Amino acid sequence: MAPHFSSVSVGMAATSSKSRARSRAKKREILRKALECFAVHGLEHTTIDMIRAETGVSVGSLYHHFGNKDAIASAVFIEGMRDFSQRALEYLDQVASSSGGATEKAERLIKALVYANVDWISANPNWAQFVFHHRRTVGKAGGASTLNRDVESFYGKLAAILGPYVEGGHIRNLPAPLYGSFISGPVHDYARHWLAGRYAVPIQDVREELAEGAWRALNVNDGVRS
Repeated sequence: MAPHFSSVSVGMAATSSKSRARSRAKKREILRKALECFAVHGLEHTTIDMIRAETGVSVGSLYHHFGNKDAIASAVFIEGMRDFSQRALEYLDQVASSSGGATEKAERLIKALVYANVDWISANPNWAQFVFHHRRTVGKAGGASTLNRDVESFYGKLAAILGPYVEGGHIRNLPAPLYGSFISGPVHDYARHWLAGRYAVPIQDVREELAEGAWRALNVNDGVRS
């Protein structure tokens, strides 16, 4: 008996999904290897041949999947931002789905964003360095629209999670850009100095202090008042 059409469709869809997952994993591995090249040689001095040698992928394949070196660098930047965003949303989802009072959860949500920043930077120092210093490469390679869509999507999800706590009076109601300044600004400032070797104390060792500082700034019962 011939298989039912729906069974064939499901099988084809599953195969297609697996194929996309393999392609995604392959591209991600190429980007990680490219990042290693950029970290060792610097973006300016890295060549396509260096990336090819590191990844084991032909130059033709690199151009097919990504384009020129600037396009690869742009993809590395965007992938890093997506990797961080995924971690941040996972941390927030864990808090949002847990029990606790509104003020307690508001505090844990703000601190979770700090933890996500610190943990991602600690686990991916080369990626963090690259993201800190090479944003303009995204625009140069024509990736600005993709990055902007990603950022808008992330902040939309962030607003959906934090919004009720702002409206409920548990987190200070501020102009949107200030939230990033209070939450990630101090982390990124410390991280830049630490990654450059100017600060000896690892960023993980000041994780709680950075989280507490962010909460004190955004807690309606603490921090700086207008």
